[in-house]
Amino acid sequence: MELNEVTSDSIGLLVKERPAPPAPEPDYDAIKLPGRDGTLYRRKDTVPDIPVTFTFGFKAKKDLWMEQYRIVKEWLYDGIGSRLVLSDDPEYFYQVKQLKIKSTDRFIRTMGQISVEFICSGYQYLLEGTAEMDIDQVLYNRYFLSHPVYKITGEGVCTLTVNGKTMVANVGQNLTIDTERKLSYRLDNTIMNTSVTGDYDDLYLLKGKNSIAITSGFRLKVIPNWRCR
Repeated sequence: MELNEVTSDSIGLLVKERPAPPAPEPDYDAIKLPGRDGTLYRRKDTVPDIPVTFTFGFKAKKDLWMEQYRIVKEWLYDGIGSRLVLSDDPEYFYQVKQLKIKSTDRFIRTMGQISVEFICSGYQYLLEGTAEMDIDQVLYNRYFLSHPVYKITGEGVCTLTVNGKTMVANVGQNLTIDTERKLSYRLDNTIMNTSVTGDYDDLYLLKGKNSIAITSGFRLKVIPNWRCR
């Protein structure tokens, strides 16, 4: 497996068995109505986080087991917030949000084992969906509701329209609108939330056909963040 663009075998870890990530169940609102038997459930457009568990074996040189263990831990914790890719599913990745080292065993002087639970977003993301694309490349979403990133270049006030809903933005050369993090910022990472008016949720890409338009004179690129369960 690969974490933060570093493969496990490159630091001496061997995956003992293939992980079996659980399928995330959609979140629901439970509604009780007086005088009615049972409970009504309203499906939401969100899913919970999921655990993805690995058990690794590793071998160290004589008297360097603890040093190797420190390297492994640094690699793991550096991977929080990054992508986890399985070698037999290389076109998709999990987004790591947290991790827990469940157990560590040292069998002999040079050999050990470590079990790690990665807490990941419930969706899998397509690697191809992390590239900047033109508008016509993202108008049809074959996957689930996605939270794209919009990158605008130009000067002045413009209107971004997605599926008939709008966000007005005051652009000074460039502006990035990140609907997942609900942030707007410049390329130098200056936060520009006060430069936009509208609801980030309105800019999501629905499953199926979508429409996207921007004021004439401005250039728009979209990172669709395609995802599936």
